[in-house]
Amino acid sequence: MNNVEALKALYEAFGGNAEDVANMSTNAEVINALAELAAATGGTLPAVTDADDGKVLTVVDGKWAAVEP
Repeated sequence: MNNVEALKALYEAFGGNAEDVANMSTNAEVINALAELAAATGGTLPAVTDADDGKVLTVVDGKWAAVEP
């Protein structure tokens, strides 16, 4: 597996449609598609600290949040 194929697999694993990147042939193209996917889906988990121990992740208003179970 080369880098482009690996990046395409990562794109799909992150919830992207494989058809969206099927015709891409460079690392930069697929990395840009990954960046767009991350931006469209919120891209990050919430920052947490020791104070969040015991909490669970859930979606609140379309974003990940650490909350009491």
